Amino acid sequence: MGEIHENTVHNSGIHQGLIGKLFGKPLFLAFTLNLLALLICVLCFRIRYEVSDDFMIDAVLSGAFGTGYDPYLFWGNPILGYFLVLLYSLIPKISFYFVLLMTLGFVSSTAVTYILFKKKINAVTVCMAVLFLVFYSDDLYVMLQFTKISAAAGIAGGLLILYGLWDAKEHKNRYIITGTVIAILGSMIRFSTVYIYGAFLVVAFVIHAYTKAAEARTSKEMPLFTKDIIMNTLSKLVVCLALVAVMFGVEKVGGYIRNSSPDYREFSEFGVLRSSVTDVITPPYEVLEEDYQRLGYDGLDYVMINSWQFVDRDVYPDDKLSEVASIQAYYVNDQIHTFDFVINVFLNSGILDYPVAVALYLMAVLSVLLGKNRIAPFVLILTAFAFFVFFIYTGRMVYRVEWGVYYCAITCLMSIFSFNDKNLFEQKKIKALGKECSISTISSVTVILILSAIRIFYTIPSGFYRDLNDETYQQLFDNTMDFSGAYLPQKLKLLSSFRTPHPDLISKLENDDEHYYYVDFSTAIQVFYYDYDPWFRPEQGLFKDDYAYFGSVAMHHPGEMYALAANGTDPSNPYRSLTDENILLVDNYLMDYKLEYVRKYYCPDAEMVFVEEINGYKIWKIYDPSEYDPSVLLAGN
Repeated sequence: MGEIHENTVHNSGIHQGLIGKLFGKPLFLAFTLNLLALLICVLCFRIRYEVSDDFMIDAVLSGAFGTGYDPYLFWGNPILGYFLVLLYSLIPKISFYFVLLMTLGFVSSTAVTYILFKKKINAVTVCMAVLFLVFYSDDLYVMLQFTKISAAAGIAGGLLILYGLWDAKEHKNRYIITGTVIAILGSMIRFSTVYIYGAFLVVAFVIHAYTKAAEARTSKEMPLFTKDIIMNTLSKLVVCLALVAVMFGVEKVGGYIRNSSPDYREFSEFGVLRSSVTDVITPPYEVLEEDYQRLGYDGLDYVMINSWQFVDRDVYPDDKLSEVASIQAYYVNDQIHTFDFVINVFLNSGILDYPVAVALYLMAVLSVLLGKNRIAPFVLILTAFAFFVFFIYTGRMVYRVEWGVYYCAITCLMSIFSFNDKNLFEQKKIKALGKECSISTISSVTVILILSAIRIFYTIPSGFYRDLNDETYQQLFDNTMDFSGAYLPQKLKLLSSFRTPHPDLISKLENDDEHYYYVDFSTAIQVFYYDYDPWFRPEQGLFKDDYAYFGSVAMHHPGEMYALAANGTDPSNPYRSLTDENILLVDNYLMDYKLEYVRKYYCPDAEMVFVEEINGYKIWKIYDPSEYDPSVLLAGN
């Protein structure tokens, strides 16, 4: 027994030593914590895209319009699109666009926590990592969105580059190359986020340069920046600028590939025009009435244009849409370009008390109390606030952009954090569990336990949502998820119930071989995609064979025009075909306007009949009484 006991103790010691060594490795610890956060999200939630844009990108890439795999990503780089098409051709079922976003989010989060642990592993840095993962992993994985992932990858890649340039003792090139690859992949998903994370990287570079100069200073009489330090800083700046040039070069090549196709060049140009109408604040019609009438439009056209229904190019040609955008911007700018407006939105929008904002504040407090650099947290928070003021001023505040700003701020803070082992809280020792521990260690462990409890609470599946009847659940789901630009904590709880919100309607759309459905943008675009599992790519021909959205980011896309034409519709003027026998509409809000529109521009005698309601969604038929009798259709329902 004695020998067995000794061997057991010996083996236990080896086991504990191995675990201690593994968790003493920055990469292993960062990978393990991030993998745990990812697994919690995958196992406890129905992971979905946060907004319809990603579903539309995924669908078009997958060939949903019936034209085959399409590498011309909406806002992404077609170079990346061609790579994804190659993967789709090898394994057709898996959505590699979704897998790419998930993987890039995981790699980015791991890279940032790795930098934190590379400098020091102790209770404080583990606490910071847990704080970061608890408050940011849900938005990164459960509510997946390409702007978020692009910003996360860009900032993570840039911080790896800065770590390689400023802090790494060895293998500097590995960090620089790895960071460059991650950042370029992020830029290929959505290039415009470079202007967000780029600003934070500039701030981080300046902080690094100042910190290194201060560390090299041996006396107060010595200048902060000597010639050697200035030359060293400039050499690092040249490397950064060269990598930025590479990133812009990749984007330029992608743009050349896209513009080499006349159809996609036209679609890209229309996308800019479309966003100038749809992605801005809209003044009331009373303000715009005179200008609309000058263009030959009225209140009906105002509703159609500002509800994404300007799909008929003969009625709403590009030149008139451009004038509408300019007119509306003129009146909106007078409203939003004021100090009072910016301050009111800034203070009343809730942006200052988002959970991700609270995490940033807590991280800043830890940095000020326990870190060597007490100025950096305030600089980074001020940079974030400056972005918010800018976005409010330009009228483009949405949660996914706000989240990206906060993510950049908190990851920069983590990357430049350097533990001050001479701080008051580390020097002060008290007894806990029979050992002497610093106040910083005890406090950090306490915070870790509290954060873990919070994490567990939010991952418990909601029995309340699970027990609701189908109709109530669907209404609550739609009312919550329709606000795609806002932060709503109920979204996560709804996604923990593992329920499909519109099973009967989706089945109807996909299995009705006699009809083609036009689905209203305002009614369904922000909620229907929650019925589809993003791990698997949308079916090829989905938007050609079953239904299409009237108004979306795919408006006038070459694939959409092909799908509409395949259903006997004029792709440039699809409203003209609403009276065709095979066309039905799914619409809860705008049917009266659509009927009035068809009467005004195409068929003065048009009538409308209600067909049926499924999962709370109304299906209608607009028809010409002289050519079609709806009684046959109604008899089947």
